[in-house]
Amino acid sequence: MRLTYDADRDRPAREGKRDAIMDAAIAIFGKTGLDGASVEEIARTAGVAKGTVYLYFKSKDDIFEAVLAERWPGPFLEALQPDMASVPELYELPLETALQELGMGFLEAIEDNLTVFKLAVSEAYRYPRRAEHLFESTFLKANRMVAAYLEKQANLGVIAPLDAPLITARCLQGMLMTYILSQELLLGKKFTPIEKKVWVREVVRLFVWGVRAPHGATEDPEEGRNSHGETG
Repeated sequence: MRLTYDADRDRPAREGKRDAIMDAAIAIFGKTGLDGASVEEIARTAGVAKGTVYLYFKSKDDIFEAVLAERWPGPFLEALQPDMASVPELYELPLETALQELGMGFLEAIEDNLTVFKLAVSEAYRYPRRAEHLFESTFLKANRMVAAYLEKQANLGVIAPLDAPLITARCLQGMLMTYILSQELLLGKKFTPIEKKVWVREVVRLFVWGVRAPHGATEDPEEGRNSHGETG
């Protein structure tokens, strides 16, 4: 069981001409988008003849579908199996530590596949089935694992009871994903450079405060201040 992401370990093995073509296609798609790319340019970047591309793929769109299907951090999520909720060692970690490590792993997996993520988002309307596959195999899978983990933490009394663990877990994902949206996709890092680990730490702090606080409580356990900023 591991919560951290390592690019060298978690990337699918890449070898041979087919993978070289896909690597080249990702680079070209990332620069020009799907519409601006050509098989000729992909072949030239991959260092193969145009005819070689057609030995592996029927068309540019076929390459794109293969990229969406295969170049995603599946191995990282697979390594979190069996379900997080069933791994005893995970509960030996403080809640904040486990969530911070998971959050960092989640963001690093997406960052390492950022071009593919951008392509999936930008072309989702044309490839809805692939978009659904990415959601189901990555986001929903992680969502369900974190939800089961949080539900067990609630049953253990570590956090407050949860009415909808799946939604609670997705709220955590959403706060984490805002880093990718604001800092990477919208280039916010040029205006507000923020370290990823700082972002994750603050997200987890706010999240844990919310799920741990009893109904009606307004005190921040880390700062010891109430909602008016007064110390108690």
